[in-house]
Amino acid sequence: MEIRIPKEEDVPVITEQDVFRPGENVFIQASGKETSSKCKEFLGVVHKHTFIELVYVISGHATHLVGERTYPATKGDLFIINYDTPHAFFWDENDSEPFISYDLLFTPGFLDTSLLDSVRFESINSSFLFYSLFPGTQTGPDVHISGSSYNSFGDLFNKIYQEFTYRENGYLDLIRAYVVELIIKIFRKMSTVSRPEVFNRQAQIVDITLDYLRQNYHKQLSLDDLAAQVFLSKDYFARLFRETTGMPVSALLQQIRIDEACKHLVNTDTKIEDIADICGFHDIQYFYRIFKKVTGMTPRQYRFANAKGDE
Repeated sequence: MEIRIPKEEDVPVITEQDVFRPGENVFIQASGKETSSKCKEFLGVVHKHTFIELVYVISGHATHLVGERTYPATKGDLFIINYDTPHAFFWDENDSEPFISYDLLFTPGFLDTSLLDSVRFESINSSFLFYSLFPGTQTGPDVHISGSSYNSFGDLFNKIYQEFTYRENGYLDLIRAYVVELIIKIFRKMSTVSRPEVFNRQAQIVDITLDYLRQNYHKQLSLDDLAAQVFLSKDYFARLFRETTGMPVSALLQQIRIDEACKHLVNTDTKIEDIADICGFHDIQYFYRIFKKVTGMTPRQYRFANAKGDE
C-alpha cells in the first residue's frame, strides 16, 4: 500500500469545535471503516488536531503514519498523538478483520485546571496529579506502546466509552478519573522501557537532527524548527541533544556552517562575503568573529594558508 505524505499546507486540522460537545473538553469514539465515527471523513487521511489523542487498537491491523515515520498498528497497541502532529492510520480494505480503534481526545485542562493553557502531552507530567509519581518524565508525541494486553488499557478505554455514551450523573468526573488512571498506567509502562531502547531512540533523534542540519545549514533555523522535525517539545529536545552529544544544537550548527565555509574557501574563488551568506551567516562581522574563534584564523588567512599548502 502506497502512503503519500501531503505538503504541510495541505494537511487539514480538526479543532476542538469539530468534535467536543459544548462545555466539554473530552471525547471518545470507536473509529474505523465499520463504525459511524464523528470524523469519518478523516479516516485514512493525514490530518492534525488542536488536542491530544490517545488511540487504542481494538481489532485488525494498519500502518500508522506520524510525521514522516510509519509504525505497524495491531490489536492491543496504544498510540499517543500530540497537538499539531500530522498523522493517519492506513489499512487494507480487503482484510478479513476490520481495523477499529478507540480514539480518546482531550485537552490537558480536562485533567488539571492549572493546565488550561497547555496543549501538549508532555505538559501533563508537570501537573500536580503526576509529577510526584513520575518526576522528570518526558514523552514524545509519537509514543507507541505495543503488545499491551486488552485488560490493561482496553478495559479503561471501554469504561470511558460507556460513560461518554450514556452520560449518567457524574459521567465527566468518572471519565476524568479513568483518564488519570490510564495516564498513570502509560507512565508506568514507559518507565519499564529498557535503557538500550531509550538510548537507541535518543541516538535516532540526534541522527535525524544532524542529517537535517547538514542539509539545511544555509537556512535560518530556530530551536522550535529543529524540535518540530523530531516531534518533541523545544525544551526536552534541547536537553536531550546536549546530553547525547555533549554540546548544544546552536554550537553544532555553528560548527557545520564553519566546516562548509572552509570547504568553499579552499575549493572555490567565491568572495568571502558570499561564502558567509551561502553558509547561513547573514552578519559578516559575526561570521568573521565565529570563524576565527573556531579555526584560529580569519577566513582570508585560512584560504591563503590552505592554498599555499596545496602548491
